[in-house]
Amino acid sequence: MEFGLFCNNRRPERTLGDAWDEDIFEIVTADRLGFHEAWLSEHQAPAELIICKAAGQTKQIRFGSAVRPVAYYHPLQVALEANATDQLTGGRYMLGVGFGFYPKNMEWRGLDFEKTRDMMHASIELMLKLWHGAPEPVDYDGPFWKGHQMILQAEPVQKPHPPIAVAVNLTTSTAELAGRNGFIMLTNDFISPTRMRGFAEAMVEAAKQAGRTACRKNIRACRVIYVAETDQAARDVMRDNYNRVIKWEIVNTPHHQTERIPAGGTLEDITFDYLCDTGNLFIGSPDTVTGMIETYYEQTGGFGTLLFHAGRDYTTREQWARSAQLFMEEVAPRVRHLEPDAASPLAAAAAELASTAA
Repeated sequence: MEFGLFCNNRRPERTLGDAWDEDIFEIVTADRLGFHEAWLSEHQAPAELIICKAAGQTKQIRFGSAVRPVAYYHPLQVALEANATDQLTGGRYMLGVGFGFYPKNMEWRGLDFEKTRDMMHASIELMLKLWHGAPEPVDYDGPFWKGHQMILQAEPVQKPHPPIAVAVNLTTSTAELAGRNGFIMLTNDFISPTRMRGFAEAMVEAAKQAGRTACRKNIRACRVIYVAETDQAARDVMRDNYNRVIKWEIVNTPHHQTERIPAGGTLEDITFDYLCDTGNLFIGSPDTVTGMIETYYEQTGGFGTLLFHAGRDYTTREQWARSAQLFMEEVAPRVRHLEPDAASPLAAAAAELASTAA
């Protein structure tokens, strides 16, 4: 298992520049501690802008957009910017694409929100044509975009293109898209273990149907994680700030919280301590957080990378850095061995017994 960040920049009490600087601080800290990757949301501006700034302050961590709502842009432009970002990061870039969920963002651009999913699929199709057809020019005459003799003037470092990821939050059809194409599957912190397992199984089955090797290592799981010396210390640090986050989420993104509602309750019944008690937030001592990760891993069927939900003012800089350090020193070594594509010990023993009997 690898570890990374999902920088879902939501710091409403800061200016954008200050908020992005905080994201970069977390990324630089993660790079120093040995985290493998950092995925950045596109809210007010493309993540690639922040990625390129952060790349100059880091050495090894990989970067991904999480995600580019590709219906907003001509696919040629997205592919060109992906190649340019791959060059500027020295081959450390991954292109994350997705659907987007705010209808207003489509309306502002004079686009039909109801066609967003179809546009995403068409965009991916054209970008793959451009990458796999290079250096030959590509003609395209589709329902959403057209282009004549298109050429990607900027080449990527990673060939034939940077790794592609797709956000999977609502429908299994997108998980199947990831499986068919060998894409990384990005999931968010609010997805239940049951839904996560369903997406993973759909991705694996689609990969098999497409003749690909099913690869759960491509799955990115995400959770809010905070580690302190004791469970009480960890909760005490996080409680007030996270309860404020809950209130903000209920007002601004209530659709993300529906699976967190207590049985028979409402959105207003979601509290920080309830989310900790039910294992939705991985908050506690190294032993507690290790156990939560192992439980979630088993419930979901396994994944390749666990992402810290970041980009929020959950704690101070110093507390965040201390938590990340404790995690990498005391939690990561105990779960790093988890390999989602390896046969389980029971399956391996059964296969060996069958072979011997034959």
